[in-house]
Amino acid sequence: MKILLATGIYPPDIGGPATYVKTLKEELPKRGIAVKVLAYGETEPEDEEAGVYRISRKQNVILRYFEYFRQVFKIAGEVDLVYAQDPVSVGLPVSLACFLKRKNYILKIVGDYAWEQGRQRASVKDDLDEFQKRQYGWKVELWRFIEGVVAKNARLVITPSVYLKNIARKWGIRDDKIRVIYNAVKEVKTADSTRSTGSGRASSPLAASRDELRRKLKLDGYAILSAGRLVPWKGFELLIDLMPELLKIAPDFKLVVIGEGPDKEKLAAKIKNLNLEKNIILTGALPQAELWEYMAAADIFVLNTGYEGLPHITIEAMQSGLPVITTKSGGNPEVIKNDETGILVDYDNREAIKNAILKLYKDREYARGLSERAKREIGDRFGRERMVAGVLEILKLLGIGKNE
Repeated sequence: MKILLATGIYPPDIGGPATYVKTLKEELPKRGIAVKVLAYGETEPEDEEAGVYRISRKQNVILRYFEYFRQVFKIAGEVDLVYAQDPVSVGLPVSLACFLKRKNYILKIVGDYAWEQGRQRASVKDDLDEFQKRQYGWKVELWRFIEGVVAKNARLVITPSVYLKNIARKWGIRDDKIRVIYNAVKEVKTADSTRSTGSGRASSPLAASRDELRRKLKLDGYAILSAGRLVPWKGFELLIDLMPELLKIAPDFKLVVIGEGPDKEKLAAKIKNLNLEKNIILTGALPQAELWEYMAAADIFVLNTGYEGLPHITIEAMQSGLPVITTKSGGNPEVIKNDETGILVDYDNREAIKNAILKLYKDREYARGLSERAKREIGDRFGRERMVAGVLEILKLLGIGKNE
């Protein structure tokens, strides 16, 4: 009844995988399963006592992978199962170590590593669905080969959406080896303690009211919020390009983009060239509490994304009470019912996004209806208990853990 959670990031790192592993680290021991964690990063003071091991990022990638492999090989002898959180930077060393140790591992797939790296480093222009149908240069095909082998050798594969299950099937993974377990999303703090989160619980209030937060964050006018990693497929460039058109219709529009990434300088240059420094804010990465403050202060949330496995940030925006506009891409339609709990548009469709923004701007009752239905209908699909129960079911299937 022991498990190793092998992950790329872990708190104090921020991000979906870090939160996911932290949740399992807290909850599985309550169900009789001892947990160790292995992550990339620098050692924290409490790590040893908490059963957390880290591989420093301050070395080249080959050494990092080797050290990760060596640590998995060492710990694997002490546990019943290894749970890897990605198919390459974690999955590759886990797969090799488990093969040599004759240990089973399960794998979580939250995206396509080959596609993401291809978009950033190998001039791939296609979206994720088109990517599955074509072949590319040797580097991309090597990444694709590695993630495919790691996934096929896993005892089971977990995905956080039906969309990603279908992507894994295109890698040649048998349908009976894949399980869908929706990730848990944090309970969002709002500026109004009477708001209800998607889990049916009253959300925790922020220290300030909405009006106080707007003054603090200097959000006058109609504030459009967007957030995510600043990469090409997140579509922030189009939102910036739309602002001059929106400002011609109403001069009080303001766009706030939260996040870091390789496109930050490019986006900042575009904002400057369009003389929109007063109308568009690039905040950089923010702590969770500050993100929630912006959600509490904004008017709508827009995410023009070409790929989304499961849209955590969109679910949080819905919990916070923001009406949402996003795309039909990836797992978004599993979260949003078009024209009922949000608005779904085609990725990078300039007119559709513009018209959706203006619809919410002009029809505040319609916008309020979307947000209220979203909060009610999210239900407990993305709750902590349901996610942990799903993982426990898989562990019991594999003979790990005990019936409660």
